[in-house]
Amino acid sequence: MTGGFIHQLFEDQVRQAPDRTAVITESARPTYQELNGSANRLAAYLIARAGVPESGATVAICTERPLDALVAMLAALKSGYAYAVVAPGTAREETRRLLGLTRAEVVITHRRLLARIDDGRRRTEICLDGDGEAIAAHSDAAPAEGGAGSGRATVLFTAGTTGERRAVVSGHGRWLAAYAAWAEVYALTAHDRLLVTAGSETTEFTGGWIRALCSGGTLVLSERAAESESVTVAEVDPTAAARLAERALPALRLLAVGGEPLRLDEQLRLQGLLPAPGARVLSVYGPAEVVGCGTWFEPEQLPGPVEHPERAAYLGRPFPGCAVELRKGRIWLTPPDGGDAVPTGDAGRQHGGGPLEFRGRTADRVEIGGRTVDTYRVESALAGHPDLREVVVTGDRGRTGGRLIAYVAPGPDTPSDTAPATSDAAPGTTPDATPNASPGAVPDAASLRARLTGLVPAADIPGTVVRVASLPRNAAGKVDRAALPLPPVPGAVRHAGKGGMTGEERAAAVGGCAVPVVAGILAVALTNTFWPGSTDLTGVPSPWNGLFGVLYAFEVVSFAAGAGFLVAGRKPMLRRGGPRGLTTAAHLAIVWLLVAWWPQDNLYRLAAKQDWPRQAALVYTFNVPLMIAAGIVVVWAVIGSPPARRSE
Repeated sequence: MTGGFIHQLFEDQVRQAPDRTAVITESARPTYQELNGSANRLAAYLIARAGVPESGATVAICTERPLDALVAMLAALKSGYAYAVVAPGTAREETRRLLGLTRAEVVITHRRLLARIDDGRRRTEICLDGDGEAIAAHSDAAPAEGGAGSGRATVLFTAGTTGERRAVVSGHGRWLAAYAAWAEVYALTAHDRLLVTAGSETTEFTGGWIRALCSGGTLVLSERAAESESVTVAEVDPTAAARLAERALPALRLLAVGGEPLRLDEQLRLQGLLPAPGARVLSVYGPAEVVGCGTWFEPEQLPGPVEHPERAAYLGRPFPGCAVELRKGRIWLTPPDGGDAVPTGDAGRQHGGGPLEFRGRTADRVEIGGRTVDTYRVESALAGHPDLREVVVTGDRGRTGGRLIAYVAPGPDTPSDTAPATSDAAPGTTPDATPNASPGAVPDAASLRARLTGLVPAADIPGTVVRVASLPRNAAGKVDRAALPLPPVPGAVRHAGKGGMTGEERAAAVGGCAVPVVAGILAVALTNTFWPGSTDLTGVPSPWNGLFGVLYAFEVVSFAAGAGFLVAGRKPMLRRGGPRGLTTAAHLAIVWLLVAWWPQDNLYRLAAKQDWPRQAALVYTFNVPLMIAAGIVVVWAVIGSPPARRSE
């Protein structure tokens, strides 16, 4: 290897093969020389705008196109900065929190994203679109003033599966050691075309471009292009791995699966689908603290057959230079550069000299009835069910009493024309179905109870089953349990008559009733204060005056309903599942559709028919937003998950 900086390995490849294709996207195919030139120009502009960085300086990157993010990453490293990446789709408050964690002095983005990332801190802002001409004016050569920085290379974020996302600082030395470890296990060459599907904000993306571009290969950033571009190596999450394997790509020799540990039966199935002779399927494991370089597993590491491969997921052995140890059943990893061991938050076990076995995330365990339930044990027992593709077991978040819930994604033979369904079965009841349900049947609580009996303690068997089309996942490919839709509270109607409402339910009921009443009273009282004479019907003959009076009453009721929905409507909408941002937009759109009629009609009635400036202002203030709001509701109704319903 050359030098002590990770980008110098990339520059070595530029010198060796400048005309080789470096990156393939759906719209661009830059060569190594072109990619290097783009990064050099941006690096020179970065230094001109922000100066040679001092120790620990960081550039934040927020772009929508992964190629733009890659150019910005290389430019930051070349100019002596570390880089941090924030996805543009991140919620505004979380975006600002993450930017605060980076302490970035510079941000590279686009003009349309400036408002989202503006948190009031003074940063040098470089817009790839607005500053395009100034950037292009710089030389393609490496900037002469590029600083060495402090050895820091990245400030990336954890996936957030065990709490809030945290910033993790990694130096060039750690990434260089990780690259050496990957090179030994993956054996990448300049002839490889490596597909990476993770978002540019993830550790997986940074590891992917380093593995591809520092070995002289081609980085492919489009799954659609996997077949036409003869992809030879793919680094994907389990869902994308299944899609690629089903396509039987003839050149694919290595499928590296991260995000969630693969069940052994699924790993064997994927390997059997790859047509290339000697093709390998690796399950790779490592959090951001070890730059994603922790352990790797392939079935050849097993000393012999496994009795229930559907219930086992292996992490295997550590990458060269790394180390793994178990402390009271918890996994600790030593980074590839030999730094301090870090806890992963995951449980594991190891038999003799065999490979390390994954035993779930400790953060996913739940407290039910005063005892801790190992949800991974339950999920493993359900794995391999003929009618299930995926299953997650969790607790009833934020509700008193607590109950275990199984979220199940049906298998390919299951009918797909029904909405997510909820079924409940009281513990100890006689099951109504057998474990061997007919193909395509949707397992209910009684069916799952029958399958789990004898495999897990009776108290650990879920009493509620919620069917979903697929499990929500974050950018790193891990299951996002916080995004799972909440099922309805069992017996909510029965308990309400007995005074059994929780404090949260009582507060929602009071707010949902009190706010509309107060809003309606204020609307009636203040109409003539805001718009004097707008409801005067003295000059309107009968029966039209009565009809207009009813219209005014409807306007007040609509305004009151909108005010009540603003307070109490978002939580029920969130329980449908679907993207949270879209749900919030739909919630506010419905509020606007209800409340806007009261001010709109009053203003229209007071506007002269030929007063074109006022008429135009009213149209664009009320009518156009009403149309937009209706469109948002339509999108939400089509894309958002349908509400859970109880199966009888």
